[in-house]
Formats: sequence, C-alpha cells, structure tokens
Amino acid sequence: MTEQFDIAVVGSGAAGIAAAVSAARAGCSTLLLDQEPEAGGTGGFSGLTTLCGLYDDEGNMLNNGFTREFAQSLRETEPLQMGRVWVLPYRPARFREVAQLMLAATTNVQALWNTELTGISVKRDQIERLNGFKVDAVIDCTGTAEVARAIRAECLATDESTQAPAILFPLHNVKRDLTTPSAATQVMLPLARAGFPPLSFQPSLETAVIMVKFSGTAEQVPQLIDFLRTNMSGFEDCPNPTTEFTAARRAGRMIIGNYLLTGADVLTARKFPDAVARCAWPIEQWGSDGKVQLRYLPHRANYEIPARCLRAASIKNLFMAGKTISADVDAIASARVMGCCLATGAAAGKLAAEWLHSSDKE
Repeated sequence: MTEQFDIAVVGSGAAGIAAAVSAARAGCSTLLLDQEPEAGGTGGFSGLTTLCGLYDDEGNMLNNGFTREFAQSLRETEPLQMGRVWVLPYRPARFREVAQLMLAATTNVQALWNTELTGISVKRDQIERLNGFKVDAVIDCTGTAEVARAIRAECLATDESTQAPAILFPLHNVKRDLTTPSAATQVMLPLARAGFPPLSFQPSLETAVIMVKFSGTAEQVPQLIDFLRTNMSGFEDCPNPTTEFTAARRAGRMIIGNYLLTGADVLTARKFPDAVARCAWPIEQWGSDGKVQLRYLPHRANYEIPARCLRAASIKNLFMAGKTISADVDAIASARVMGCCLATGAAAGKLAAEWLHSSDKE
C-alpha cells in the first residue's frame, strides 16, 4: 500500500462509501479506513431495514448522482409510504454487497478494515498524517466526529434527551400482518398498557421476519417477546433473538463548520447558493423515555445543505459528511438519515477533490 494519499475517508457507512467513491472518481488517490471488517456502517450492520431521506413527501427522489445510483443498485422493491414519509425497504446484506461492489469497481480507492483511527498529526491548521499515512485532505464520516475529537476540533453533541439510542432486533416466524398502521397499533397498544417502552415495527424483505426498533433496553427484550408469544396471536413461534440485539445510535457529534445548519433552516425549507444536498425528512427527536417528537416541513418542501456545512471551520483540510456535518441538534435530527448521508458524502468527496486543485490549498 502506498504511504501517501490525496484524501483519507474515515468511516464506511453511507456517507463514507459515497465520499470515497466520489473522491476517487474525481481522480484522487483515496484511503478508506474503518474499524469494521467491511463497508456498511449503520446501513449494513445496525439491523435497520429502511433507507430514509431519499424522497420528498410525494415519493420523488431528492438527490441525483451517487445517491440515486446507490439507491437503484440497492432497490429490490418499491418505495413504501409510512405515514407522511417515504422509505426504501432493503436487506442489510444487500447494502453491504452493493457497497463492496462499488468500492471494488472504483480505481484509486484502497481500504483498511478492522483498523482503529490512530496517529493523527496536525501542523498549523492542517492534518498532515493519519495512521502513518501522509494525507492532503481528510473526510470525517464516522458519525461521531472521531477525527475532529482526536485533534480537538470544535464540535457540538447530541445526548439522550434528543437522540436516545434504540435497540434493534428481528422477530422471526411472525404470522401476523403488521404492514398497516392500524394492524401495528393493535399490537403496540397492549404492549404499552403492559408497561413496555415504545417500539415500532419496521418492514423487512425477509419472509416471516419483522424488525423491531425498541426504545427500552436489551434486558427487556426477552420479557417483551414472552409477552407477545403468550398474549398476541401470530407470535407464538417467535424465538428469542438472544444474539441479535443491536444498539443503534441515531446521532452523536457534529463538527463546527463554516456554516451551522439550524432547525429553523430545516423547517422553513431554506435554500442556499452553495447548496450540495437536499433533504425533506422531519426533525425527529427521541427522548430517553422512548417518546418521539416529529416536526415536519411544509407539504412538498425540502431544505438544502450548503457546502459550508461540509468544511471544518478550524482545520483547513478537514471535511465532513453524514451525521458529522455542521448542524445543530435540531437540524441533525433530520439530516442524519441515510439518504441525506449518501448525498452529503458524495458532495464532501467532490468538495475535497476540488479543494486539492484550488488556489487556497496552501
């Protein structure tokens, strides 16, 4: 492996995949680094089965380019309307497969798996080295701003009052229809009356499998499944998924950039002259009590994310994408969804490549 790269992308979730491929396609030698054994991130490993943030409230795709390319490669069924939003059901294994195929087909990308972030050195206001490699630019796609934290760049953070994590697990051998809101409510109401924290049922492309997003703890899951098996028809044959719990962190830490996207920008569908991505997902705040607060954009509206949100304010060659973009706790509660992460990742890859060839690099 070469000892020098034009661009290093840290994190290989939706944003990192998009950033690495887009930077390499722009002609940059690109290092992709992740502590996981392969690409996928939240989309491939968390247990999620719906890709959110691709569409507006009429089911129209918001971003073209890499975002559309990835979604079309991933797609095995039609988009699904869930209340006032549209999502794309998918299989996590397929997400990982598409990611690996795209990376393998892209020249100029070299990946390091099972690798922790180490040895970042900064000279003046630029990152010079990362994990022993000389780098000209870095894109933080970790979701928790690990690059920025390592060099003590200024960040904001969410907490459990706004972005509490969820427990994700599959229910196998389900013989009950849960595809409509009324059908799901018939199950969720008895669970709530029995004192269980809130949950939701997520569609799955696997036969007789339903994904559950649970706001309680992993220790409560066996009790919940026992309750379903004993009290609700259609769950009698569900095994206890003792090894399939995943704690999904919705958002974590955001890097302060040249512009801070705000909740007001989201809700007023603000547009920017340097826009690089669009999103229409509501502001989705989850409290530690499992309750969700949703604030929607106006009908048919979407907001834009400016390029300035993808450039760190204090480090000249640090870019960011996905859950680490420069946004306040309200704005990131919308922009954190994977459809938007794909779009900001692709934009960050292009912006970093453009900066490498610009006059303000030095």
